[in-house]
Amino acid sequence: MAAGTIRGLGAAKAPVTVAATTVAAMLASFGSALLLEHAAHLHTDAVMQAVVLSVTLSRGHRGARPSDRLVGFAVMPAVALVSVGLGILMRDDAFAGDAAFAALVTSGVWIRRFGPRFTKAGTLMMLPAIALLVIPHGAPGAPSTHLLWAPVVALIPYFWVTAVQVAVERPWRGGHVEAAPPPAPSKRLPASTRMAAQMGAALCAAFAIGHLLFPDHWSWVVLTAFIVCNGARGRGDALHKGLLRALGAAGGTVLAAVASGLFAPRDPHAVVLIFVVLGVAAWLRQRSYAYWAGGVTAALSLLYGYFGQSAAPLLETRLEAILVGSVIGTAAAWFVLPFRTRDVLRRRTSQSLAALTDVLKGEPHALTRFENSVAEMDDLYGPLRLHRFVTRAQPHPADVVDVLRETVPHVRALRPGVEGLRANVGAVRRAVARRHDGTPYRPLPPEEDATAHAIDAGLARLYEIYAPPTEEPKREPKRGPESPEKARPAG
Repeated sequence: MAAGTIRGLGAAKAPVTVAATTVAAMLASFGSALLLEHAAHLHTDAVMQAVVLSVTLSRGHRGARPSDRLVGFAVMPAVALVSVGLGILMRDDAFAGDAAFAALVTSGVWIRRFGPRFTKAGTLMMLPAIALLVIPHGAPGAPSTHLLWAPVVALIPYFWVTAVQVAVERPWRGGHVEAAPPPAPSKRLPASTRMAAQMGAALCAAFAIGHLLFPDHWSWVVLTAFIVCNGARGRGDALHKGLLRALGAAGGTVLAAVASGLFAPRDPHAVVLIFVVLGVAAWLRQRSYAYWAGGVTAALSLLYGYFGQSAAPLLETRLEAILVGSVIGTAAAWFVLPFRTRDVLRRRTSQSLAALTDVLKGEPHALTRFENSVAEMDDLYGPLRLHRFVTRAQPHPADVVDVLRETVPHVRALRPGVEGLRANVGAVRRAVARRHDGTPYRPLPPEEDATAHAIDAGLARLYEIYAPPTEEPKREPKRGPESPEKARPAG
């Protein structure tokens, strides 16, 4: 892939660009849904659902292939109809509805084991269902009328998110980039199965505890447990997300308390503030998830106020429910078929090094796959960095992410044909896979250029982190006449 295309893809992922595209899709979805509400005499829950779906789709659908986006236009209406039926069941029969909700979301996680396309399909399956938790429970509306318009309401945000992201990403200029090869078969239980079990346990506990402690606002407990568990890359990641969710909710609660009462219902200035808050939160999300959690909490409070539902008296209850949901989600990740964040990092490091090997071989699109595999480590960096800060351990797994990030610009500028690098990448890959054969790491000869030596320095650092420490051979004490005890004369 040309360097200009790579820079274009990088620009599309910049925080400002991500925030701008998210806000643009939200504004367009809000305006279109508002027009539909007036024209078809719908209720406010349709507008709120469109806004929520635009927010979640803007992140989960970023970078999707054109073919996957087209499939989504067929999947979203069907999923929306199922979601409406699920909402009616949850309203009329709480136990059956909660069980069906947990089964739907858990199956959406489990099918990720079948590849990227099923991962996208599982995400689309869950989005309208999760929107039911955000919309105020028991919102008025005739189910039959809403059922007829549900596919349209779901397609509005999907259309706008797709249109805005395609315009920014311009996939027709980048060519086709092959996906990374699937991991080798393993006898261990697949990660998607473990994550599905964790999600099912978390949702069941959240529904039970939520109905018990917060009868009128149980959805906040369930939503938080879902957020903490969904896509958690190990125990450390779940704990980190739970902490950030709680901290962000606390900050958003304070912000909402300050802003509550400033706007009357249907005040257009409140809409402007909502999108400003969400835009800033989307911009800061790549620094910390706590900003996003706080922004969403404040924006939802403002949104409820816009539709005439005062959220100020419930801010304390909302914060308590979020804390309970965070504990439930974290506990599920720690005690139900757990896996370590470090193990996930080891697997992703192997994928990055495999892509780097293909770059050194000169294979097409390998550079893009290497950059994408390194970028995927961003999800792991937060909990690893926090653990490194607390423990002060050196070397630390968080150093792996730092090293690979620093290596990316040097790989872009590398000239082909540096054979010593391929050998050293192979040595590091064996060390990461715990197949170290004891062969020492051989630095590049001095005649190689500075770019190759910069990459080699990073590989040496990875080798130091993953290779087992070498044991010094034990030296036997010297014996013979030269020994002081032996050389000392008798008497």
